[in-house]
Amino acid sequence: MKIVGISGSMNTDSTTKQAVRIVLEAAKSAGADIELIHLAEWKMPLYDDREDTSTYPEIVHRFIKTISEADGLVIGSPEYHGTLTGALKNSLDFLEGRHLRDKQVAIIGVAGGSMGATNTVNTLQVIMRNLHAWSLPASPSIPNAYNAFTPEGKLKDERLQARMELLGKQLVQYVHSMNPKTEKQVH
Repeated sequence: MKIVGISGSMNTDSTTKQAVRIVLEAAKSAGADIELIHLAEWKMPLYDDREDTSTYPEIVHRFIKTISEADGLVIGSPEYHGTLTGALKNSLDFLEGRHLRDKQVAIIGVAGGSMGATNTVNTLQVIMRNLHAWSLPASPSIPNAYNAFTPEGKLKDERLQARMELLGKQLVQYVHSMNPKTEKQVH
């Protein structure tokens, strides 16, 4: 089973990347192979709805292939001005329903303020529905992200850390329940 995480931040030292990594590591401990796409390291062009998609740079085709081949996804975004980042939205615009149809998706939001990233989580759930994916019911949000992590990359709030780890394990369980053939692929 392959679980791919997407960190929607363009910050190289992103707390969103740290949060996605926590969920991915929990999925790995539940038996999944994992891969992280940190958009700061993937120089995606602007989506321009061109007729001949073969003319997009190779990075776009690699992104689509990686997402298409994943059994499940973890998608995280910082909340910018009340919603997900432009970089993440732009990347998701390259995808079609056939690339995400019936995939299980764990969604997380990361916020600099104390209110959390509820709007980001809600918007990502809407986008996933429109792409025919299944968002997991739990979608944690990390408030005050600038001060939420230990130097080792764990969350200081042990309950929130446990929720994130549970999300990764539940993602593996949901993928198994929706697609029993993946059980043979788990190591």
